[in-house]
Amino acid sequence: MYSIQIKNQAVQFRKKGKSIYDIARMLNLKPTTISYWCKDIRLSDSLIKKISNNGKKKARRAMLIYTEKQRMERLHRQATERKVGRKLLGRLSHRDLTMVGLGLYWGEGYKGINGELGFTNSNPDIIRFYLNWLVILGISKKNLIFRLTINNIFMNQEKRLKRFWFTKLGVRESQFTKTTLIKSILKKADPSRGNSYRGILRVKVRRGNALKNRILGALEHISACV
Repeated sequence: MYSIQIKNQAVQFRKKGKSIYDIARMLNLKPTTISYWCKDIRLSDSLIKKISNNGKKKARRAMLIYTEKQRMERLHRQATERKVGRKLLGRLSHRDLTMVGLGLYWGEGYKGINGELGFTNSNPDIIRFYLNWLVILGISKKNLIFRLTINNIFMNQEKRLKRFWFTKLGVRESQFTKTTLIKSILKKADPSRGNSYRGILRVKVRRGNALKNRILGALEHISACV
């Protein structure tokens, strides 16, 4: 049995617009008990609206807490899986790096017989790896020419974008040719992306025909082996 004081306290809370579950939590009682005590209380429309709004706020808050918990768990899983992935390969040999570079060129490089030795991508880390791969193959960064392609809605940010690329890659600004402007409706060109937009970078090797032929020959060999 509960004291009349506790019951009266529950009734007063209800009349002030507290929800059944809030009262149960505050008094450390079961919601069914509170609901039974307060079953004859008629709430005004304003109190019903207040309780409803409070319930919605709590539901939103609970959803935010749940979503954040899920996000943190996902980030933890990703970090753990990536750590396993890093350990999976161990130290990469010269041949390993050469093969990775060939794979990149196979996917993103210029492969026309009479064309130039060129590579295009929008990912700064991939471009940086490609440049280091060229160094492994005996190409100095000084022999590279770069062309930046950006959406015309970012034309007023051209200097910032160029600065990002030549700083990231450790090359000179003078190695960049005139920027190409394009029109696009893709989400990648959404101006709200702000500083996350980088454009697309083309990397060309001066007098790279001989190396290109060797690369294409290596790719032909790989293709014939699978």
